[in-house]
Parts: sequence; structure tokens; C-alpha cells
Amino acid sequence: MNPQDSSPFFSRPQPTSSDNPLSPEGRFGRLSSIGWYGFVHLITFFATIALSLAMGIFNLNTLSVDNQFVNTLTGIAGLGFVVILVLYIYLVMVISIRRLHDMNRSGWLILLFLLPVVNILLGLYLLLGSGTAGINNYGLPRETPVWEKILAWLMIIITVLSFLASGSMVSYMFGTGELEMPQEVIQKGTQYF
Repeated sequence: MNPQDSSPFFSRPQPTSSDNPLSPEGRFGRLSSIGWYGFVHLITFFATIALSLAMGIFNLNTLSVDNQFVNTLTGIAGLGFVVILVLYIYLVMVISIRRLHDMNRSGWLILLFLLPVVNILLGLYLLLGSGTAGINNYGLPRETPVWEKILAWLMIIITVLSFLASGSMVSYMFGTGELEMPQEVIQKGTQYF
């Protein structure tokens, strides 16, 4: 028997199997991050709608917002929306940090989201960049569960379909003449340049 086999001092510590996805520790692959982004966005959307309906801000019959929207937000409903917003920001930050860890980058790079043009490039990098294969500074790659894969592909399909639908709507509106730019507006707007 080898002494390295029995002694924990000489061997690498075994990774724990308990991975908490709501913790910034660990890694998220592409599909895991897309699935979790979709899950967080859906939960936030439904929580916001539920709070709006409960507080009487949003009316389902007329699909309109209350006239006293600003006054309503200064009360208890405003505090509820702040709690939802803080939880949303925290969860999106955790997902982004874990995605950066998958690419062997520091989680502090999420501060680049505060810069106007760099945030778009960082978002594309997180979406399209490949993670490191095998172990890196932040641990072993995380196995993507089936529900995350299904949700991620659902979000990808919905995003592509929404781009196609909005593009076809705009194309239809241009074709019917509903979205024509008046020539006078263009001429008056460009005469100063």
C-alpha cells in the first residue's frame, strides 16, 4: 500500500458534492448560466406582476397601470419592489460571478457591467465564451442538470422567436406605411449638421 493513498496530507482534497447554485462559489457552464438567468427573470417577472396585482397597481381587466402609480410606490408596495429588485440584482451577480469562474476569471470583473459599452461586450463574453475544461482555480466543472439544459434551450428558442417576430412586425409596419419617417423631420433634423 502506498503512503500517499492513505494519508490526506499528500492527496488532493476531494470536491464536495453539495453545490449551492445561489452561492458565488463554484462554476456555471453556458447552459447552466442561461438556464439560471431565465429562471431568475421568470421568477422576478411573476413576483412583480403578483405584487402589482395584490397592491392594485395593475388591472388585468383593462391591462393598465393605476393613475396613482407613483403614490402607490412610496408606500409598502415600493418596499416590496425594492426587495424584489435587490434579490434580482444579487442573483444575477451570483450567476455572472459563477460564469466568470467557469472561464477562470475573477468574479470582480462583474464591476465592468457599470461601464456603458463594456457591459455589452462583457455580457456577450459571458454568453459566448467557453469555460475551461477540467479543473481551474475555482474548482471542477459543474455538471449541468437536465432541467437547466431544458430551461436554457427554451430561453434560447424564445429569444430567437421574439427577435424574428419583432423583426417581421416592424417589416410589416414599414410595408403598410404605418412606420414612415416624414421627410420634413429628417430635413429639419439634419439641417444643423
